[in-house]
Amino acid sequence: MMPSSINMVVLLGAVAVFTVGVLLGFVCRNRQLQKSQKRILELETEMVNNHAEILRLHKLTAEQEEPELEKVPVISLHKAKDAIVRKHS
Repeated sequence: MMPSSINMVVLLGAVAVFTVGVLLGFVCRNRQLQKSQKRILELETEMVNNHAEILRLHKLTAEQEEPELEKVPVISLHKAKDAIVRKHS
């Protein structure tokens, strides 16, 4: 009777060690995933802040540059229509 009880104890011990190993593996992996998700969130926040800063600076430079309307040629549509009408007449 002694050998079967030893086999049962070894089997139960092996199952217990396997179960503890699996649980420790899940805990460690879960901790790794949480750290990774936290780091990803930090990087995404940093990227959004950097893009917002770039857009803010672009807006400031665009506001500081006054458009030079005097240098833009303006063609009057009335004169252009008169020239087309005279050309075809």
